[in-house]
Amino acid sequence: MNPRAIAWLLCAIACGAQTATAQAAHLLGFTAGFETSYTDRGGADTTNVDLLQVFSGRHYRHAFVDPADPTGQARRIVGLRVVVQDQVGFTAEQYTLVGYLDDPLQPGRPDVHSNGAGVWFRTGRINTPPNASTGPAVHTLLVGINPPPTPARFGTSHGPTDDDLYLGIGLQAGTWPNEGLGCRITADFMPNVTAATPRDVVGPRLPASPLPPNLVCTVATTGGAFPLPTGAAAQFPGIAGRRGDYRQLDLDVLTFAPGGVAVTQTNQLYYQASRALTSPNPTGRVPLGGTTNMLSGLHPDLHDATALIPPPPLSFARADDIGFLITDGQRPNAIALVRMSFGPLSGGSNPDGSQPVAQIPGFDAAGSVGNVCVDLDDPSGITFFGTTNFFGRYQAMVPMSAATRAFLRSYGAVDVTWQGFVVDLAASPFEARATGCVTQRL
Repeated sequence: MNPRAIAWLLCAIACGAQTATAQAAHLLGFTAGFETSYTDRGGADTTNVDLLQVFSGRHYRHAFVDPADPTGQARRIVGLRVVVQDQVGFTAEQYTLVGYLDDPLQPGRPDVHSNGAGVWFRTGRINTPPNASTGPAVHTLLVGINPPPTPARFGTSHGPTDDDLYLGIGLQAGTWPNEGLGCRITADFMPNVTAATPRDVVGPRLPASPLPPNLVCTVATTGGAFPLPTGAAAQFPGIAGRRGDYRQLDLDVLTFAPGGVAVTQTNQLYYQASRALTSPNPTGRVPLGGTTNMLSGLHPDLHDATALIPPPPLSFARADDIGFLITDGQRPNAIALVRMSFGPLSGGSNPDGSQPVAQIPGFDAAGSVGNVCVDLDDPSGITFFGTTNFFGRYQAMVPMSAATRAFLRSYGAVDVTWQGFVVDLAASPFEARATGCVTQRL
């Protein structure tokens, strides 16, 4: 990819100048469209455990780029947002926030060396907020962290597990469900639960993928202020013939890089967060509606393929629409571009084929951040243009025609790669802020 061609494409959206603003952190949006199915500790009800969410390189490339690294090869996060439930609110509980790197000897699993070498960061123990409840109390914890002294580097081959991160919460031993902390979780369809329980039926690609049986794992740990791993990561056991083993923590990431997540709008009966809104909600985290989660958000069902699973009783035939959400709270009312392509960028100056925005002539301002990692030359791709709203959000959606749905049903599996850009023309040179690339599997 010619860097000047990239700059030309970004400049093509120029329709007015914006005001440059100082750097600020914001949530990337992994749980922007999310509902809670239940609260859980991953089966570790009475022991110390790290409850971890997998942020897979199969789906999220360059999502956590460090703005201070002009090569675009280092990752940096500055906080986590996690929703927990304390079973007895008035007794304070302690927790840590933690991040693991991928195990180089067992790709696709967190590095659980007993000396802690695979722990990218861990906070000290933090107390839950004061609460007077004698019953369960829900806490939304938004905690900043000091950037880890050693940056996590992006891989260069982007194989099946490159760039995997494992982020989560360290829970102290308790007597769950009588006492202690658990994390809010959203789950795939589960039979034998009440009709009011939110459950999100994933599309056909997740059950057929080589991913682990679910998207969450646990690591047993020692006690102390800075616990260490004591064994291999455990997966929730799958049960033959039962759905519900795909799940996601209510955990989001705070970073200086712009947020970019895939969106799916569905007509599911039991997952209202996935529904399109009848009119835009400018204050909503997903202004047009839809789920941004790692279940149907990344694995939509465009032509009712899940009818073979089967779906929940009385549910509608699925006909999902797909899209992408940019979140950049420091760039309200700014020019936005979303690129939908069918593959990653080929070529570029970096070994993995990506091009740091800060190295592109005309966009090499101090505020430029992120890597171009979507194919801008793909003739079958689609580019969407717009502006972020007052809260720095822009959502692009692709309504699917009946003919497109029929074609995809006959064609089979398709991967769609998305990336968003926010452009500030008031800066000199121009600033371009790129989200990570997200692969949505149709």
